[in-house]
Amino acid sequence: MTIPGLSELTDGEENISPTLFLLSGPPGIGKRDYCREFLEEGLSSRKKCIFLSSKVTDKEKFELLNIDGKKFNSLFVNPVLLYDTPNQKSLDEALDRITSFLSDIQIDASKDQNDSHSVDENNIVYFVMDSLNHFCDIFEVDSVRRFLGKLVLQLKKKKTIGIFTIDSPVSSEYHPIVSFCDGIMEMKFEESNDSLIRKIRLLSMAGHAMTKPTWIQFSIDKNGRFTFAYDLLKCTLDGRVIQHPPVYFLDLPFHTEDCARTYRKFMSVFKDLDPKYEVLNYNFCFIDIVGLSNPELAVHRQKEKIVRLNEFISSCNSFRKISDELKIILPAGDGMAIGYENNPELPYKLSVELHRFLRKYNKRIEPENRIKVRIGLSSGPVFTVYDISNRLNVWGPGIIMARRVMDLGDSWHILVSENFAMQLRPLYEEYRNNIRLIGSYEIKHGEKINVYSAYSDDYGNPELPEKFKQIYTSP
Repeated sequence: MTIPGLSELTDGEENISPTLFLLSGPPGIGKRDYCREFLEEGLSSRKKCIFLSSKVTDKEKFELLNIDGKKFNSLFVNPVLLYDTPNQKSLDEALDRITSFLSDIQIDASKDQNDSHSVDENNIVYFVMDSLNHFCDIFEVDSVRRFLGKLVLQLKKKKTIGIFTIDSPVSSEYHPIVSFCDGIMEMKFEESNDSLIRKIRLLSMAGHAMTKPTWIQFSIDKNGRFTFAYDLLKCTLDGRVIQHPPVYFLDLPFHTEDCARTYRKFMSVFKDLDPKYEVLNYNFCFIDIVGLSNPELAVHRQKEKIVRLNEFISSCNSFRKISDELKIILPAGDGMAIGYENNPELPYKLSVELHRFLRKYNKRIEPENRIKVRIGLSSGPVFTVYDISNRLNVWGPGIIMARRVMDLGDSWHILVSENFAMQLRPLYEEYRNNIRLIGSYEIKHGEKINVYSAYSDDYGNPELPEKFKQIYTSP
């Protein structure tokens, strides 16, 4: 029985008694990926698993855990989905389902009483609750506290190893709902050579404080898999273990800047090491969070909005069902640019899905925490370039025009360049009705572009953007 990285966190000691861990860390650091890897280890070893989440749907759990639905013989509960309006009954029903599931495990184990070791192994339960913050946002802290008191009692009756996640820093109002945990793990971001690295440490386990809790570096690959500690990271140039925070070039790790510089010299000599420079045509969706740069908005609130936006985008079918090879993702501070190869419908569908998610989310959120976006859609060529940090990047007219069009909009506008609109409007009557020409606007270098606005009853903004209103009302 193990949790990801336990060997590194405990200097090789992996055998622990069943423990309920609290895993804290800033939004976006990888707490859910960590829990997923933990649950997948449990499922692969045929342990009984319980996944409690207020964010993930029934369909999404199979994709998150990368398993066939027919093979999911454990329990998944999302209280938010149990009733039309989440309330105390939702938590009570979730608790009843978990209690019943735990009782069934005892019955199954009793069938093999001739082998006590087998009974003990089968009784071990893997449990994840993600995330405590989100539960409190929906059900209030006091309701969650009462729910956790009853839940933990049921879990401790069994041999349960569990992980409860919470965003850090943990405010004082959440102390009553985290005090029941036997072990504490922390994650953090740390700046190194103008980049962010991830670290984790174990503070206590089964009630015993670690004498020298050490921060261990970890990384997450594009498939969400974890790699822990420097001893798993080797220099690209000489293959030796990196003993200190690495220097990166093109996302490749090196001992020092001198190693990276030597590698760049090799690249100039051996051309086959250099990436291919191709001009490709992509269809872009440029998304921007409105008002994020407001100086009155606290930094942690800005970060929360960016993390939430990323979560919603990742939940859209038009994003998560498209392989990484067929799309480009470029962070842009207040948002991001997402490019799709070949299919111009995907950026449009992503915009529509995202609007529907956000509007539903904003209905239950305080006004200052609501997320409003503006979106620009365009098509065009892009090419690979090296940025000022010598990292491979993508740039070109396709991205630039999507940004220019987006900059003309206000909250909830989905603005579309003319070349993009001409690709979509002939496809379906819906597109012809919902993508409407709003006028011509002069952008940089004196270039005039025709701009369209996409909207219907449940997405987009039918109002004319302020910049166009100024044109039509000026003398």
